[in-house]
Amino acid sequence: MRFRAATTLSLALLAAPLAAQQPGKRVLTQADWDVWKSIVGTTVSPDGKWIAYSIAPQVGDGELVVRATTSATEYRVPRGYIGRPQLVPNADSSWTAPPPQWTADSRHVLALTYAPRAAFEQARRAKKKPADQPKATLAIVSVADGSVDSVQRVRSFRVPKERSSVVAILLEPTDSAMAAKPADSTARPATAVAAATPGGQPRPIAADTGTKRGKKKDTGSTLVVRDLGGAAPAATIADVMSYAFPDSGGWLAYVVSSKSGEGDGAYLREIGSGRTVTLLSGAGEYRELAFDRAGRQIAFIADRDEFAGAKPRYALYHAAVGSPAREVVAEGALGDMVVAERGRVSFTRDGNAVVFGAAPAPMDSVPADSLADKAVFDLWHWKDARLQPQQRVEASRDRDRSFTTVWQAKTGRAVRLGSDSIPRVTVSDDGRVALAVTSLPYAVESMWGEGGSDVILFDATTGRRNVIKQRSPFGATLSPGAKYVVWFDSGSWRSYDVKSGARANLTASLPVRFDQEGWDTPSTPAPWGIAGWTTNDGSLLVYDRFDVWELDPAGKRAPRNVTDGAGRRDSTVLRVVRVDEDERWIPADAQLLLRAFDDETKQSGFWRDRLGATAPPERVVMADVAFGQPMKAKGAESWVVTRGTFVDFPDLYAGSSLASLTRVSSANPQQAQYAWGSVELVKWRSDDGVPLKGLLYKPAAFDSTKQYPMVVYYYERLSDNLHQYVAPFGRNVINPTHYASNGYLIFEPDIAYIEGYPGPSALKSVVPGVQALIDRGFVKRDAIGLQGQSWGGYQTAYMITQTNMFRAAMAGAPVANMTSAYGGIRWESGLARAFQYEKGQSRIGGSVWETPMRYLENSPLFSADRIHTPLLIMSNDADGAVPWYQGIELFVALRRLNREVYLLDYNGDGHNPRKRANQLDVAMRMQQFFDHHLKGAPAPDWMERGIPFLDKGRDQLAPVTAATPGPKPATTQTQATPGTGAQSTP
Repeated sequence: MRFRAATTLSLALLAAPLAAQQPGKRVLTQADWDVWKSIVGTTVSPDGKWIAYSIAPQVGDGELVVRATTSATEYRVPRGYIGRPQLVPNADSSWTAPPPQWTADSRHVLALTYAPRAAFEQARRAKKKPADQPKATLAIVSVADGSVDSVQRVRSFRVPKERSSVVAILLEPTDSAMAAKPADSTARPATAVAAATPGGQPRPIAADTGTKRGKKKDTGSTLVVRDLGGAAPAATIADVMSYAFPDSGGWLAYVVSSKSGEGDGAYLREIGSGRTVTLLSGAGEYRELAFDRAGRQIAFIADRDEFAGAKPRYALYHAAVGSPAREVVAEGALGDMVVAERGRVSFTRDGNAVVFGAAPAPMDSVPADSLADKAVFDLWHWKDARLQPQQRVEASRDRDRSFTTVWQAKTGRAVRLGSDSIPRVTVSDDGRVALAVTSLPYAVESMWGEGGSDVILFDATTGRRNVIKQRSPFGATLSPGAKYVVWFDSGSWRSYDVKSGARANLTASLPVRFDQEGWDTPSTPAPWGIAGWTTNDGSLLVYDRFDVWELDPAGKRAPRNVTDGAGRRDSTVLRVVRVDEDERWIPADAQLLLRAFDDETKQSGFWRDRLGATAPPERVVMADVAFGQPMKAKGAESWVVTRGTFVDFPDLYAGSSLASLTRVSSANPQQAQYAWGSVELVKWRSDDGVPLKGLLYKPAAFDSTKQYPMVVYYYERLSDNLHQYVAPFGRNVINPTHYASNGYLIFEPDIAYIEGYPGPSALKSVVPGVQALIDRGFVKRDAIGLQGQSWGGYQTAYMITQTNMFRAAMAGAPVANMTSAYGGIRWESGLARAFQYEKGQSRIGGSVWETPMRYLENSPLFSADRIHTPLLIMSNDADGAVPWYQGIELFVALRRLNREVYLLDYNGDGHNPRKRANQLDVAMRMQQFFDHHLKGAPAPDWMERGIPFLDKGRDQLAPVTAATPGPKPATTQTQATPGTGAQSTP
């Protein structure tokens, strides 16, 4: 391989650059990150006149915003700390509060609000118990005048989809709950009510209402029921454990669980009259309340009749709404299985069947003290479908596993479909047919190969099964009307007629590919996907790379290109937008809304087309922006969508059409104070002549007559992100917004891969792109850095073994030795790592004994003596994806060679740091590292002398400010280019 001395670079300036910076603009520092806000949880009122969303800062307290879509009327309610408090070191910081909910009449919006962040921090420092932590408040906002009705100490709330203004609010238990219960305003019998057995006879009730089993019974708290419109009577119900509305909202179901057991049971309350109906009562646990879609039936599980036993068993109960429940599936009805305590309960779409879980009878636990004098070990068996680490990771799921079972209302028969070998089953809308896709027969093989899945069709009324496809590479799907099963195999869409058993290849005659032609891993290319089905399973809509196709699932009608080839002709990817989550089918003559993305210019927008029409699709809007997923009001032609660019935050826009939108939010007005960069789309060719694209982020007030330091960052292909806004924040990857504000160029090149040579592929793609930018004159050739994380971290480590073009490099979670990594474990999932190399992202394409030289040649460790670039490594000891010893292997090798190298290990943190302090710290040290090597800033103490173990925790960095440019004099080094005798110099 030979590096090109010069490479032609063509630029496409596709994003409107920010105007020249005015004097006085501030450079972004890490101290500024926390004030940047996100818009989360956007909802649209059913009448389309209002939107509600939350503004959440990176750190701090959020705000609920209720905004009119056609005027400037806006209400704001403090929402407190809506990011999850980090009460433990590895708390998931991505959690946000649930979105606001609208009443069906659009007059009120409800949202949980929380205590300020300072209150959570104080509770954490005081080590308060969960019961003493700050509790949520329910804010009920009236859109008529913005008034807020607050309900304190709320655990949860629900509003029905269709009832105008009813809300149920479950409160947190109070300190005095054990001593004195709130008055119960509902009228219900205090005595237990017997349920009818399947034969119609009453079943005796356990006489003892106390708890004899080992585990403690959970108790409920107060439920408040209100009609915000005042039409229905209010209620306060004590000791409620769970509750549910049907979509219609005419009834409320709830479970009572008290400390004494008195009044325990499942109940219905009629919203309009306040009438209470006892479904079932008596001491016990009642779970999984489920209504059918029409709100006429209810089902649940309970262990009332065996609650006093050491191992109580659950039964399934069913009732017509307004009537007592009867037991329909009890112990013994499922053979050696029982009704699963943790299984979900639901009705099929038409209400003819109930789907629930069956499970083996619970086993006795093994007392810990019984193992004190016994050998405790794991046995790894070569025939195990799952390795021991995977079994350990999935142990909790396995303990709570349940198998899909269907109770047919018409016959009263329960049929178990699922099993250990068939863990997941999809039941049809009418409950008569079910489809299972199981990969278990190929589980061992999938540890290194592609595996596959068997596709099994069930008669859900009898349990009879038919294996209709073996080793399907991408599973299968059942049509909404259960007339067809479809799957993708050998480049074609295929169908199976459920009634006749007829099979058809639906796309064999077409000259286009329906698999992803750009697929570049050593595995079978996946299909582009399914858009949906038309009414009564009449047609199947699928995608090729650009267009939408209509296929006859029976294989009789000729396929039709719905979008008339316009997508391929214009290099524009067209995808159907579904805005109604309850839509079962797409009408056969529907007007389709199409999301559009220009693969060349990276413009995005929306088109429209009509099924069955011959006219080509029409453009609604296309622009140099990134549009989000559009939302439409349920009862009006009112649209809300985000749109943004690298310069413009993706605020909310609303209008009666996607072609005519008005901005209705302003989340980050403070951005105007800061120096902000711009971005361009750049093009070049790899050393193999492959056309490539990439992104070049430029500093604020960029001057092409000056030279700038540059950091190169990569991960597969990033050029589609041209118009994506990147908020300034700290993590273990380069933030182009922050670095551009601080005077850096950031280059994000796409990479074209050749199977078996992932390292050289990166080199052949990245280096020519960098050289082309150097040739333009504004890049300081002796001040270029590399940075990558995970797969990008590996590529960073590899490339610096092949060239000295780069002044400094940072590799996060790199694989250094593919031979040792091949036999490792991904500890987060428990999976073997072999598949990563033979079929996955690492792209080796064979085992370590079949293709040993590929493993050796692609491993940075075996060429570590050729590394002269200063390297910063991050390898965390709780990394569940890349073994942290991979970073250690590279560090130890470079230390042995006396090369400049540092390794950061954030104790107890994972592949990407989750603890915020660690995120900030790695970002700070990475910038200090690059500022020193690329700008000539003084080296910080940790680079000069390290941090001794006994000083651990004492070295806490202050936020990094902009470094003064002025790189150190370059030390020119010469390196042999891999595979040739040619020399490469920076």
